[in-house]
Amino acid sequence: MPKDIAHYNGLYGDDKAQVSHTYVYSQLIAPRNRATNWGLKPHVHGNLYQLFFLEAGQASLDAGADSEELQTPCVVLIPANTVHGFTFSPQVKGRSLTIAEALLDTILQVSPSILIELNSLYVLTEFTDEESFAELLALERLIHAEMHSQLPERQLALNAYFKLLFVKLFRLLKHQQNKADGSSNRNLHYFHEFQKSVARAAPFEKKISEYARELNITPVHLNRICQAVKGKSALEIVNANTIRRAHNHLVYTSSSISEIAYTLQFADSGYFTRFFRKHTGLSPVAYRARAYRDETYPAAARPEVEVPEPDGPAPGKTPGSTGRYSTSSKSGRRM
Repeated sequence: MPKDIAHYNGLYGDDKAQVSHTYVYSQLIAPRNRATNWGLKPHVHGNLYQLFFLEAGQASLDAGADSEELQTPCVVLIPANTVHGFTFSPQVKGRSLTIAEALLDTILQVSPSILIELNSLYVLTEFTDEESFAELLALERLIHAEMHSQLPERQLALNAYFKLLFVKLFRLLKHQQNKADGSSNRNLHYFHEFQKSVARAAPFEKKISEYARELNITPVHLNRICQAVKGKSALEIVNANTIRRAHNHLVYTSSSISEIAYTLQFADSGYFTRFFRKHTGLSPVAYRARAYRDETYPAAARPEVEVPEPDGPAPGKTPGSTGRYSTSSKSGRRM
């Protein structure tokens, strides 16, 4: 039986670490992965933000119920308390950068829009002349060198590098969003806000009319937007978010079906079972049994998921957002 998803306060595998509010760590990806069989099982870092700069080689990202083959070069942005795992080829080349969430909040406190925008798991695969992958990787190396220096005002220099790095990442995401035409961009804006609202809400907390009212549009308009962007109704997207949360409970925890039903605010376990079977074709018991038998649930058989999830798969745990968001461009997509 799979164990509950691992939760680390430090780096992968270090479950006893107590990192400071100014913690920063930079490393090559390849050496660590030789020691871990080229894979990092799905896990969560509490209070740590991570960036993976994948320069070459093959890699796949496991974000809970989602799995994706990554195209290099790319940058993967992983906020604190976000379920993630990797499988790397032996030829993978790149670097990872870890920073305490508290330090990041301090550095970017004058730019709350950046903090909000980067508070989801993203994969960046397209870059611009002003914000090239080579430039981002060079910034990471400057941070690494500064960390290991004994020069005066080292923390001030690190903060400046971090500000520049995250501004460039923010610009890349905005560039991707602005590539759509005006009407499509408005639809994406509404859909993005709808996603975030669904992710914040408890299952069944709001009606579709309430989500629409938050956006100052009608339920009919919201449904049209969802159909245009994802080919699904607003209710289907809300239900997909509930299925994602149920998936995380079933696969990554040992909670009973009744406990999961209670956590997800179903009236009873029978209703939860009927709801889950309707949307996946399997009962929760059968779904979990298949996941346990296969060790990791096959990507092709996983339920389609539309919405990021900020709250975790089990009471007391918060593995974060792992929903998927994309536009016609692949330059920045929210997983």
